[in-house]
Amino acid sequence: MDTHLLAKLGTLRQLEIFLKVAEVGGIALAAEQLYLSQPSVSIQVRKLADAVGIPLYEVIGRRLKLTEAGHQVAGAAREILATLDRLNSSLNDLKGLQAGTLRIAVDNSAKYFLPQLLGPFCRRHPGVEVEFKEGDRSYLIDRLNSNLDDFYIFNHVPHDLDISHRPFLLNPLVVVATRQHPLAARQKLTWQDLQGERLIVREQGSGTRVALDEFLLQKQWPLGRVMELSSSEAVKLSVMADMGVGIMSAYALVNAEAEGLVQLPVKGFPIRSNWHIVHYRQKKMSTVAASFLKFMEDEGEQHLPMQAINERIRQAGPQ
Repeated sequence: MDTHLLAKLGTLRQLEIFLKVAEVGGIALAAEQLYLSQPSVSIQVRKLADAVGIPLYEVIGRRLKLTEAGHQVAGAAREILATLDRLNSSLNDLKGLQAGTLRIAVDNSAKYFLPQLLGPFCRRHPGVEVEFKEGDRSYLIDRLNSNLDDFYIFNHVPHDLDISHRPFLLNPLVVVATRQHPLAARQKLTWQDLQGERLIVREQGSGTRVALDEFLLQKQWPLGRVMELSSSEAVKLSVMADMGVGIMSAYALVNAEAEGLVQLPVKGFPIRSNWHIVHYRQKKMSTVAASFLKFMEDEGEQHLPMQAINERIRQAGPQ
């Protein structure tokens, strides 16, 4: 065995740090997510590059780009850490659900309900650790392509990957405004009534936007004047600031009354999309992952504010 190469690759911690830098594209953000100082991250990455003897990245503008050597080291590091992760999962499987790590990556909007599912699951299995990532659709697809997590929660499933997916929860998309908005006093509205308004929506490519665009295409309704934002929270805060009328998941409106928001009774809404739980078709699940999937399917809705969500659907009236 060539131990000389092993010595060059540095410590496992250096590989972990370098992978995070490669993932986020910068030292500062990697340091923030790893809870380390920027100098500590820079030193570890530099030590790894010095040991390998070839530059692993270059800085173009403000963005860090991997060199060919950097891509190869990152790929090898990913395989090494994945092998150790599988070993850890196998050992934890021998212990049952006394220990283990559950890794989930979710669409931004899912953060409004996922903690309510993770809470009871973790209380039932106190030895289980959870790694919870959130981001936009492209971020989830990147993580899915790299097989970094046990599960991914999408509002709109990617259809060009070898994945298994199942709907597990309704995700109605509703039209929202402030209580003071002129349309809030109306009992019945149509899409045409919104054409003079600024519509605050998620950006192109997000799951919510894909569902909205498909719905409008089916209805042959124009989108009109829009303000596109990169997160559901930004959409919600912009509506609360009375910058326009928003379209968002009903889960973001559980505390609507306290936040001064109302659902507008627009004919054709809510858009009845679903949350899907996704994993690679060939992925071997750990005991922890399999148990969480069963928990989601068997009793997920019991831990969510389904009465409030169903009320949102009822308020929309006949479609």
